[in-house]
Amino acid sequence: MSNSNNDVSKMKNLVDISAMVTQSTDFFSIKDRIVEKMLEVVHPAKACVNLFYKNNYQHAYLVCSETLEYIPQVFPMNSPRGVKIDFSEYPRYVHEAVKTKKRIYIKNIFEDERAKEERELAKAEGYIGRIVFPFIINDAVVGFMTCFLTVDDFITDQDIDFISSVASLISLSIEITTKNNNTQLLVHKLRGAISSINEATRKLYLNKNINGFLEHLSKQACNITNSKEAIIIINEQEYRNKVFNYYNTEDKNKINVYPIVESILSQEAMGAYSNNVGVNCKDGSKIESYIYYKLKDKNEIIGCIVCANSQNYTNDDLNILSILAKQVAVGMKLYQYNAEEVKHRVLANELNILNQQQKLIMDKSQLNCNEQKELTYYHRPARVVGGDFYYAMRVDEENIFYIVADVMGHGMVSNYVVAMIKGAFKVLCNQYETPGEIMTNLNSMLYDEFDKMGVFTTCLISKVNTAKNVMSVSNAGHYSPIIIEENGVVCREIECKKGIPIGIMDDAEYGNNTFKINKYPMICMYTDGVLEIKNETKEEYGTSRLEGFLKENFNLKPEHVIDNLKVELKEFAGKDSYDDDILVVMLKDK
Repeated sequence: MSNSNNDVSKMKNLVDISAMVTQSTDFFSIKDRIVEKMLEVVHPAKACVNLFYKNNYQHAYLVCSETLEYIPQVFPMNSPRGVKIDFSEYPRYVHEAVKTKKRIYIKNIFEDERAKEERELAKAEGYIGRIVFPFIINDAVVGFMTCFLTVDDFITDQDIDFISSVASLISLSIEITTKNNNTQLLVHKLRGAISSINEATRKLYLNKNINGFLEHLSKQACNITNSKEAIIIINEQEYRNKVFNYYNTEDKNKINVYPIVESILSQEAMGAYSNNVGVNCKDGSKIESYIYYKLKDKNEIIGCIVCANSQNYTNDDLNILSILAKQVAVGMKLYQYNAEEVKHRVLANELNILNQQQKLIMDKSQLNCNEQKELTYYHRPARVVGGDFYYAMRVDEENIFYIVADVMGHGMVSNYVVAMIKGAFKVLCNQYETPGEIMTNLNSMLYDEFDKMGVFTTCLISKVNTAKNVMSVSNAGHYSPIIIEENGVVCREIECKKGIPIGIMDDAEYGNNTFKINKYPMICMYTDGVLEIKNETKEEYGTSRLEGFLKENFNLKPEHVIDNLKVELKEFAGKDSYDDDILVVMLKDK
């Protein structure tokens, strides 16, 4: 191949690799194709990729595929994260490349002193040279790629520059994957925290045990912030100086957070964290780090939640702790309402009124899209007023917008949030053309109000072009739709990429996932209530069962699908009442 043709091939393959990186949020699913594309146009004998995890440079994980010939024979691939190798076993020049953040080229391993430790391996595997390319993200080395050269291999400076460009794209792919995983972790933490809060609040409502409620939430505060200790202190009247502790049972060295509470309550900020405290307590324990959020009732501070000795507190931890703190205050109020029968009856009456309002909010959202498809839904709130919400509107002859949302919590606050979402959504649908634009502006409009109330919502916003049978979806931390193909199989090729839930970050931006829908007789959107229904053995209904139900019923008329779903859930749970809202929205063939 001539040099000019080779340069063209390099450029084409570099473009192909760039497209793979920008279109994927999972480095591990594309890493082998990247290396294969690289080796098509440059000719080291082989290449392999190693990663460091969580800034730990004691071990390097080999993540090469079995397609890269000799690697599995030397290092068996027995872990999904790759083979864990002691980094000290690597020759000095690899350490030098990681430390200096520069590529290093060893032309002859048998002449260069830095490579003398690997000469036996090089002789056995038949290579003579090796080049190390560090992966750098935000000035930190997260891994490296090494290329192996035999006596017959020839590599130019232009080839090395090309491989360096590929290494930079690999770094970008790793960074994208890390950010996506961090978003998923935050959503998982938020969902877990809310589920636990709702369960504790339900028990408080039934048992009227304020002590058990606060002890449970102190445990959750400890777990979700990865702390060694959590403490809730209530200063209000009859609960004055009442303390609820939870120690992480895995930690044998208990600490005492109480001595720093007074200084925390004297600070002006509602919440904050510090990762470099170093406070020695009288009992011999030491507070290395802490995070806190105050409890507020109207304009009065009534206590605080304090957690201590996590390895690294973040803004995400503070956001979650603020939600927990606000729910403690709400739980205290709920306890007071339950203690007074008259107030309880008044509250029930107000909730009934709100229930009627919510029915009006979701009314008229069953639409005929075109001659082939229609939108329909099934909604059943767990209590009188739920936090699940769906609304659809036709903006012109061709286009329909709809939203499916799951608001944190239940009751009057969630009803108010649902009303705000609907109002803002209707306005934005007439101003913007894509779901991503609507979602971004919806978050911007509602963030301040959500932040004041301590709530957030996951949601999907979709646009259906009924003339072209094209659908666009923007996802704010919600479950991706389940798509059924004409043969009754679940489509796995379309994954609606998730952004962060609305109300978490004021400057969050959201994209679009666009695809043709004419070959999909059913597309199902849903909230977590249907998945979390439990049977008598505490087993959850789950995504697999929901997919199985849809595959069996996708050809039926919408009303028959809903009737069968009611029977399916009742038979699975062994009862006709559920702990969470149920909302299922279907775009399906008539």
